[in-house]
Amino acid sequence: MGIKSVPLRKFLNWLKFRGLVYIRTTASHDQYNYPEGDTRRLSRNVVVRSKDKDVPLFHIHTNLVTMGIDKATFENEIKNF
Repeated sequence: MGIKSVPLRKFLNWLKFRGLVYIRTTASHDQYNYPEGDTRRLSRNVVVRSKDKDVPLFHIHTNLVTMGIDKATFENEIKNF
């Protein structure tokens, strides 16, 4: 993956583009998922630390696995944000 980290705002905009919505905050971790009733609803929420300026590569990778999205797709889409 050519990306080392992604600015938080850019990553959150990408989540919104993908159709995920804010669910809740636990400690400093914001959680996102598809809306209730959406057939794409994930069994595990996508988690992002809201106090960080950038989302680290490890967190991006974990969230991509949760969403079932490959790295190449993410790299192509994140360029637009």
